[in-house]
This record gives sequence, C-alpha cells and structure tokens, in this order.
Amino acid sequence: MSTNVVKECTPACADERPVVRRPKSTAKVAFFGIFGIQNLGNECTLQAIVQNARERISDGKFLAISFNPGDTLRRHNLAALPVSCQDFTRVRPGRLAKGFRLLFKRIPGELMDWVKAVKGLRGTDLVVMTGTGMLTDYSTTAFGFPYHVFRWALAARLAGCKVRFVGVGVGPIYQRMSRRFIRWALRLADYRSFRDEFSRNRIAKVFDSSRDNVFPDLAFSLQKSIFPVRRNCGGQKQQIGLGVMDHRDIHLLTTNEQEAAYSAYLNKMGEFVEWLVKHDYQIRILQGDAKHDVAPRAELKSRLEQRGIRYEQAGIFDEGSSSVEELLDQLAQVDMVVSPRFHNLLLGMMMNIPAISISYDPKSDALLEGVGLGKYRQALFELDVQILIQQFIELQERIPEVKPMISEKANEYRRLLDQQYDLIFGDV
Repeated sequence: MSTNVVKECTPACADERPVVRRPKSTAKVAFFGIFGIQNLGNECTLQAIVQNARERISDGKFLAISFNPGDTLRRHNLAALPVSCQDFTRVRPGRLAKGFRLLFKRIPGELMDWVKAVKGLRGTDLVVMTGTGMLTDYSTTAFGFPYHVFRWALAARLAGCKVRFVGVGVGPIYQRMSRRFIRWALRLADYRSFRDEFSRNRIAKVFDSSRDNVFPDLAFSLQKSIFPVRRNCGGQKQQIGLGVMDHRDIHLLTTNEQEAAYSAYLNKMGEFVEWLVKHDYQIRILQGDAKHDVAPRAELKSRLEQRGIRYEQAGIFDEGSSSVEELLDQLAQVDMVVSPRFHNLLLGMMMNIPAISISYDPKSDALLEGVGLGKYRQALFELDVQILIQQFIELQERIPEVKPMISEKANEYRRLLDQQYDLIFGDV
C-alpha cells in the first residue's frame, strides 16, 4: 500500500509543509461458520464470501474459524482457527446432563478456548459470521452452535473486532439457553442480514430483527468462472439429479419414530426412482454432505436392489462428491434437480436447472418461492409420491418457460449481493 500524503494548512504554518499520514496496516478479516464438517453447502458459502472479500480488499489478510482447520486449509487455502478444542455439537439432551453441568465439568478447557479465541483474533478488524444455518439447535443442544456463535462473537468484541452477521440462516431453536446465546450474540453485532424473509421472521421470536436486512443466500455470489459448461443433451436421455439425506430432528421425535419416518422416506424415494427408470430417465445421485449423505445413498441403493433395480443396468450414476467443484461437475450433467439439500437446489438454479424441493425445513420453500417455483415442493416426512410425479411432469412441460425466470433471478441475486459486499467491506 502506498503512503498517503496530505497537506494541512493552519494560520500558523505559512510554508504548508506536507504532513505524512501513515496508512493503517493491512486489513484482516476472519470468517466464522459451520465449516470443516464436510457440508458442501457451507463450504461453497465460505468460498463465495472469501472470493468477494478478496476482490474488495485486495491487500487483505483472511482467515477462517472452522470445526476442522486442516480441512479448511486444504479446501480453500485459508488458514483457520479451531472453533473449539471440545465438541458439543453432537451431544444429545440427557446424555451428559444439561447445559451448565456440562460446562462446569469442562471449565479448564472452556477457559482455554476463550483465551485462545481472544488471542487468535487480536489484530483482526472484522469477524464475519458467515451465512450457513448457524442460528439453530437442531440436532444439537444450546452448547452446540448457539454457544459457539456467542463465544466467538464476544471474543471478537473483546479482541477489538467489529462483528457482522451476513446472510445467516435461522433454523429451529428449541431450548431457552439457545435463545439466550443467540440473542446475546446478535446484540454484539453492528450489522445483521438474513438469507431470506423466513429467517428474519423466525429470529423475531428471539431478537428484534425489524431493522435488519434480507439478502439472498451468499452462494448466489460464487464466481461464474467456477461453473462448468452444461452438457448438450442432443438425443440423449434426460438425466435427473436426485438428492437424498438422513434427516432426524432429535427434539421432535423419539428414536423409534425417527427410524420409522426415515425408513418411510427412503421407501418413497425408491418408489419415485422406480417410476423414473420405467419412464426412461437417467438418474444421478447428488451428494450435498460428504459425511452424512453417504449412509442414505447406500441405503437407497440397497432398497432399489430389493426392487430389482441395478444401478449399472438402470442408468443410475452414484459417484459421490467431496468438494464443491465435484458437485458442480455432476450438476452440469443433469436436466432437473429433485432434492432435500438446500444447496443442491441453489447451485442447480445458478446453472439454470429447474428444481423440486423435498423440504426438511422452510428455507428450501423460501428458495423456490423466490425464483417462482414455489408450487414444486413437498415436506420430506409428508412426501406423497403420486403428487411428486405430477409435479415432476408439470415442471418438465414448463422447462422452456421457467428457465428464463431462474436465470433472471440468479442474476438479480448476484447484483444484490454485490451491494451487500460493498456495504460490509466498505469500511474495512
């Protein structure tokens, strides 16, 4: 950075000698999020915001706060601090007692985590709480994501950093302590935005969000250059991208109820795949989470084999994906996406691919409504295969009509996110 030279003139300085004003040292920005857990949607969120930050702060220094710093370094060439030396994210209620009992058992480690967080952020100008559905205790407790969000927001302020929540999603919040941690964290920020109106309305039960912004999901700002060229169908069979996931909400169902609901969902997906095969469609199994989607993919394959459907003979591709680039390469082969995974749907839309959501959370409904596809969705545990087939046939017939709608919205979302990036990075 070049030295700025300005002239100061006062009645006492007749010779107007130049005064050298030394520039501030290189700006430093840290990104907190649910990174390093092999969820490809979260990884493409980090990829998008880092790309845009580098464009606006060309000489900046960037780091992440990740659940697996080594994974973040490999994926993004980005140094990272560990979220914690301890793991609360998969603790189930009742297993290790309630929140404060759990905390007091681990006081030495907790104190060390706090000290390391504050020390690690010294000299940082801004901590961005980056997208992802971090404001929730779904599949965890108050001492999972809610506590981590609060701890790092407070550590940032203690280290002298600005804190900004940018495009965050809000999931179910069940526990009173979760609501407190989230409320305290949001109060520490000088800027907040949510990825959809539903998230802002959902958080209103916990925190007054009436003056906060709503912007599209950060993944809509991924650089166009990373998207591969779509395949040319020609006379080939149409290929359908099909996502599957293991959805279990520990706060709503007993273990037996979860297993029964999950089994019923997989059976229905098997029935839909069988219909697609009989109607001469190719199928590509999409993976949105490199850790948690492996088991449902294997289980679906097993159930289809029981129906007499062999992948090699039926034209079903199931290659898996461990990176955003691999997922994009697979999406480039498909003509329509049917998935419960939010970013399977979103990344497909960025490639102008129509989608049907099998929603486990209203965030997917909001995504489809935003691009004019709101009628093509069903709740995951209320899935009706016959209705899904009808939706599929109707959307197939409307492809020439809906593609321009999707493309226009994706470009609009990119422009809106450009405005937000100028806003949040403009004073760094």
